[in-house]
Amino acid sequence: MARGKLRIYLGSAPGVGKTYAMLSEAHRRIERGTDCVVAFVEHHHRPRTEVMLHGL
Repeated sequence: MARGKLRIYLGSAPGVGKTYAMLSEAHRRIERGTDCVVAFVEHHHRPRTEVMLHGL
C-alpha cells in the first residue's frame, strides 16, 4: 500500500486563502482520479469556502 502525503498550507493572517487553496487543490486532484479526504474545515461562514466543500 502506498503511503499518503501531507501538504501544509501556511499563511501570515486569517483570510489569506489557505483553506480555499487547499479545497481547490482537492477538487483538482479528485478530477484526476486521486482519493482525497477532508476531516475538518473551519470555514468561518465564508460562503465561497462553504461552496468548495461540496463534493469532498
